[in-house]
Amino acid sequence: MKKISTESYKGVRDFYPKDWMIQKYIFQKMSQACELFGYLEYNASPLEPTELFLAKSGSEIIQNETYNLKDRADREITLRPEMTPTLARLIAGKKTDLQMPIRFFSIPNLFRYEKPQKGRLREHYQLNADIFGTSGIEAEIEILFLVDKIMKNFGAKKEDYVIKINNRKILNSFFQKFSLTQEKVYEISKIIDKKEKIGKEKFEESLEKFLKDEQIIELNNFFSKKDNNYLRENYKEDFEKLEKIIESCKKNGIENIVFDFSLTRGFDYYTDFVFEIFDTDPENNRSMAGGGRYDDLLDIFGQEKIPAVGFGMGDVTMREFLISRNLIPEDLSKTKILIAVLEEKFLEDANFLAKKLRDQQINTEIDFTFRKIFRQINSAEKKGVENILIFGESEKNNEIYNIKNLKTQKEERGLNFENLLEKLKV
Repeated sequence: MKKISTESYKGVRDFYPKDWMIQKYIFQKMSQACELFGYLEYNASPLEPTELFLAKSGSEIIQNETYNLKDRADREITLRPEMTPTLARLIAGKKTDLQMPIRFFSIPNLFRYEKPQKGRLREHYQLNADIFGTSGIEAEIEILFLVDKIMKNFGAKKEDYVIKINNRKILNSFFQKFSLTQEKVYEISKIIDKKEKIGKEKFEESLEKFLKDEQIIELNNFFSKKDNNYLRENYKEDFEKLEKIIESCKKNGIENIVFDFSLTRGFDYYTDFVFEIFDTDPENNRSMAGGGRYDDLLDIFGQEKIPAVGFGMGDVTMREFLISRNLIPEDLSKTKILIAVLEEKFLEDANFLAKKLRDQQINTEIDFTFRKIFRQINSAEKKGVENILIFGESEKNNEIYNIKNLKTQKEERGLNFENLLEKLKV
């Protein structure tokens, strides 16, 4: 009989309890910030009709980057590679029942068939936060306030990350002089989006499939423009919008925000403002979040436009960022106390004590292995349990307890149940 491997599928992860504690910590900090701004959490199945992603993500993604299957009724199904088309479907389906502006967030599991590498896997979790129903720059500004708050929730300092913003209309206006098809603009935008990662030589080589030599030179010259007067003169309305966004952010303490005219974002549904957050560490100079305005996404459902701004923040790059800066707390265990039972004859009374503690919402674990006490203590320390109580003859007969904080090594002795409860609720 062939033995089945214990390895997980390539490019996905198993989360043992300690790993999942870190995931939950990341989700918690993201959710807290979103709820602070009034965003409501939603969710949906990871299975979607393939046509949804064909309509807005493009055929290339479906052919090369997604997990596709057919159900027993011969319907084409795709494991979602992103959440925004699903959200657009939800909004279109209940638009008349929802109160504008709509503020939604979710942390879905997403799937892409691609080569696993640092910061990029075949599955990941991603915070998606979006606001629908506001066409003014107030929505862009709020989204930037929110994403900055999330970073600060994790304990990040302003020098740890930079927010880069751009306006797709500026680049689209520039492309008009080349008389390019929409498909070519989309492909070129994806190349530009990778400009900093692939280097100048590879960047220009990739552009040769779509642009003439003189057009590549003109494009490089455009990206080299550092004079704001040039942009204000040639792209007045769109550029001034970016200036107002930056001004508002800086007035509210977000100083690490800059223009980046080569920033495009890879998806073709962005219509205007786009942004990304980059880790400033030279060893991990990766994008950790990105988004923008997408006012046309409800078109495919035959619905009138609803202006929208949103972003995604992946857990993989965020986790690397937090680890590299030592921002993940060591103590993530939710178990407040472990009762180490000395012998089997004390178990019934120890269980009764545990029940009383649990009735008071104290997370309590019992070790009924009856191992040597030093082994039980060692096990509790490795699990990250905060306190330990050794239960034996004295505890059974007198109902007086001693506890030890495994983090500080401080002991509290001679506690009745009320005293014990008071110490554990601190």
